Amino acid sequence: MEKQIIIRCSNIRKKFITDKKSNSFLQVLRGIDLEIYEGEIVSIVGSSGAGKSTLLHILGGLDKPSEGEVYWGEKNISELNDESLARLRTKEVGFVFQFHHLLPEFTALENVAMPQMILGKTLTAAQDSAKSVLPLVGLAERSNHKPSELSGGEQQRIAIARAIVNKPKVVLADEPTGNLDSATSEELFSLIQRLNKENKQTFIIATHNENLAHRSHRVLRIEDGKLFQL
Repeated sequence: MEKQIIIRCSNIRKKFITDKKSNSFLQVLRGIDLEIYEGEIVSIVGSSGAGKSTLLHILGGLDKPSEGEVYWGEKNISELNDESLARLRTKEVGFVFQFHHLLPEFTALENVAMPQMILGKTLTAAQDSAKSVLPLVGLAERSNHKPSELSGGEQQRIAIARAIVNKPKVVLADEPTGNLDSATSEELFSLIQRLNKENKQTFIIATHNENLAHRSHRVLRIEDGKLFQL
């Protein structure tokens, strides 16, 4: 069966203005073409400042390219208005960041339920969905703990549960193991592999950890604003 392209981008360029008066800018991405297939794990590696996070944010609709187009299926997300883009992010994309971004005053269960609430689900329905996801990341018994009561690895697993609770097509993970020790990083990556296999979800991971990256289906490197396949 032919692989289905889930995300496609062409000629993605991104520059950041550094001085408006002199019109100085920093060119981060320099014409990137990329196809992401349904059900694969793709890791993007590169040095700090190479543009890994920038590319991830553009693919997920958190940022717009200076030039180029991003397609989700047949939909050009570069042409969507803010409301449509927000709806796409909520329904079809899950985000995992290096620093978790968990809400400290809420429990693990409440944090995981939040994306369901944003979709307009009732509190009961949202918490039921969260309860069904927490066992997948091995934290059903920690559901009533707040982030401060969880280890770094547990907080990141809660962040993954939050990212998958809406059953998105794609999960974008930006340095998900960046603050974890090697053993916890291994556990987290094994969890991503299991969720990918069991849920058929696509994962795109920006990481410094090349040892973990090479356990992905594909490894890409960003260098000098260009993308290369390893």
